[in-house]
Amino acid sequence: MLLLHRLSITKKLFPVLLISLMLSACGGGGDTETGGPEPEPEPIEPIVVESTRVITIGDSIGNGFGIATPWPTRLSSIINREVVNNSVTNEQTSFGVSIIQQMIDENDPTHVFILLGTNDAARGSVSAAINNLQQMVNIARNNDVIPIVGTLPPLTPAPPSMLPDFDTVAADVLAEQISAGIRGLDNARIAPVRAMVSRSNIVDGIHPNDAGQQQIAEAMATQF
Repeated sequence: MLLLHRLSITKKLFPVLLISLMLSACGGGGDTETGGPEPEPEPIEPIVVESTRVITIGDSIGNGFGIATPWPTRLSSIINREVVNNSVTNEQTSFGVSIIQQMIDENDPTHVFILLGTNDAARGSVSAAINNLQQMVNIARNNDVIPIVGTLPPLTPAPPSMLPDFDTVAADVLAEQISAGIRGLDNARIAPVRAMVSRSNIVDGIHPNDAGQQQIAEAMATQF
């Protein structure tokens, strides 16, 4: 009788022992603290760093002409971005067309600020200036760069001895015509430079003093 009783107990305990052995072989049923499988690692999101650089393209107004701190330098402080300035004395809008792609390729900017057309006005090239500016805007957009184009600062009467090659009064009429064309550019942000720069801050008929340069920078920053 005692032997039969022991066999009965063994039969009852056998399934329990078998399940315990199976769980032990599988690592304790998935408990990571007792050697279970490790969880899948979370995917790592790539870090995207946006460029903090902008470029400016212009003429002698943009380089200060030795009269004042130029507006691109002042713009950098306002928008807290690095500004790469390519403003060259006597250049026209055709210069901008020739240089913009290279500047974009070299600097990977988020924005391009353009202030060109005063020398075109002085030479009577209104329609060509507008077409060139639109071409610059198109190049910028094709490279995912935001173009900001300023209307032209006013020109004021100047003694012929100061600017012998410029009739600033006649050029100002054409500068207004170019500015009207700038306001109609497609896919560009238009900075109201002409409206914001005081004529009293133009010191030689064309070039702004420090106060005028600050006004240009502030006008450009409104569209950033």
